[in-house]
Amino acid sequence: MEYRIEWPAPMDESDWAMQAIKGWTDVTVVWEGGRREGGRRKAEVYDPVRLAQSVGELMHHYGYVAVKHLLVVPRVTPENIESAVSELVDKHFFDHA
Repeated sequence: MEYRIEWPAPMDESDWAMQAIKGWTDVTVVWEGGRREGGRRKAEVYDPVRLAQSVGELMHHYGYVAVKHLLVVPRVTPENIESAVSELVDKHFFDHA
């Protein structure tokens, strides 16, 4: 299946360093082929530490957590995101989107 990742904005190394410190970003995965004609899925990408912080804040304020299209990677870098998305494509994850 053909796919591409749409990043939130063009970013250089300095921007990505700040993103990694922040611990989260949003990306959109766009694909063609597979069992479906194609599509797009926005994903919230977190590192484990920032995810735990966000979950704690949401639990405190709302008493529950509901996250659609969550992707957790060891560190928010383009390489980690690309690797995770590639593995999900290989496992036909987007065929069931």
